Amino acid sequence: MKKIIFLIACFATVVFKLSAQERIVLDQVIAIVGDEMIKKSDIENQIYQIQVLSGGKTQSNPCELFEELLIQKILLNQAALDSVVVSETEVEKELSRRVALFSGDDGLSKFEALYGKTELEIRADWKPLIRDQIVAQRAQHSIVGNVEISPNEIKKFAASLPVDSFPKVPASYEYAEIVFKAKPNAEEEAAIRKKLEDIRTRALNGESFAKLAVLYSDDTESAKQGGLLGDFVSRGDLVPEFSAVAFRLKEGEISRVVKTNFGYHIIQVVEIKGEKIKARHILLRPKASFATMQETMQRADSVYRKLKADSLTFEKAVQLFSTDSKSRYNAGRVMNPYTGTAKFEAEMLDPTMLYTLRSLQVGEISAPFISYDETGTQVYKIVKLTAINPEHTATLQSDYTLIKEMALNNKRNTIFAEWLTKKQERTFIKLPPSEFRNCNFKHKGWIK
Repeated sequence: MKKIIFLIACFATVVFKLSAQERIVLDQVIAIVGDEMIKKSDIENQIYQIQVLSGGKTQSNPCELFEELLIQKILLNQAALDSVVVSETEVEKELSRRVALFSGDDGLSKFEALYGKTELEIRADWKPLIRDQIVAQRAQHSIVGNVEISPNEIKKFAASLPVDSFPKVPASYEYAEIVFKAKPNAEEEAAIRKKLEDIRTRALNGESFAKLAVLYSDDTESAKQGGLLGDFVSRGDLVPEFSAVAFRLKEGEISRVVKTNFGYHIIQVVEIKGEKIKARHILLRPKASFATMQETMQRADSVYRKLKADSLTFEKAVQLFSTDSKSRYNAGRVMNPYTGTAKFEAEMLDPTMLYTLRSLQVGEISAPFISYDETGTQVYKIVKLTAINPEHTATLQSDYTLIKEMALNNKRNTIFAEWLTKKQERTFIKLPPSEFRNCNFKHKGWIK
């Protein structure tokens, strides 16, 4: 299956610094683009990284990687001219995502051993590289991000494609759900607030806020960094209730207890820089008691029996009982946030949901089962399988969104290629003698 890929979409790469025991790369400059250099080791390290991620199953094309880096450098050149700015928060978030991705199931310690450095040292190595990648992506978005496509253009694109160019679409599921969330009672809410007040008192009395975050915070990701919310954040990066309190604090000050949809927080501002702050927080989520969870399960089971007895329709049950605000007013229909459709491929579903849907016939309703909402809170769900879409070759009629995305990416690629040709003519580019100078480039104009 051929895929039309938006240029630079694969710029989610980082560089491994290999130990001398593993390989030695005799470095040389293989390209200069504006003020930026590309070295042979940049290509070698990316190839090694891809091999590690794929377990040695993926063979990389050095010339393709080289051209991707050439394009990245020319985008960095454009970004400098346009004064493109990327926030520290964006870089830190992506950095944390990369570290988690590379650590995988084997854990951070094995990854550190493979890299030969501590996590902090790895982060220091990767940070400027990731910043460059985000800046390049931002520059590319300014060129083609606002490109739109008309229905007529989509039809013409589909008509121009050879039959074997239409992709295979994996099987997908569509479903609706009734969500039963156990609401902690007043005593449970008071208990968690009291616990957080006690933690706050300890911090006010001199205990390290960062250490307390590691020990107690339910936000496991920020807890690893002592409760630190990335680097500097702006008001728009935070939920309103949180930012309203955080931006009133002075450096070093610790807030009162703050309630948001995520739970209860205390906040410490570490540093203020203009309209941004560097802050830590400790989050505690109220947890429903066993008795409350049992009551919620019994309520879900009662609804299920009524559904099975046909004394209550699924749509009516959604209106009366579901606690999920996103699907409650849509007859319980769940939308895929990544595609904007109601279709979910198997790999997009958590194992419990996938197992449940596979056990149902279309139109059938499941018994209540334990699941989790988007905040990580345990809930009970009843789901109805509304459709199974078998694997098929994409068509304009059944897969309009997919074909539209293909057509849009094709238009973006064309516009970007035209921009790149003009940019190459205006930019200093030099490829010294090396094996990479002989690459069969997709975009001409690198060699002058």
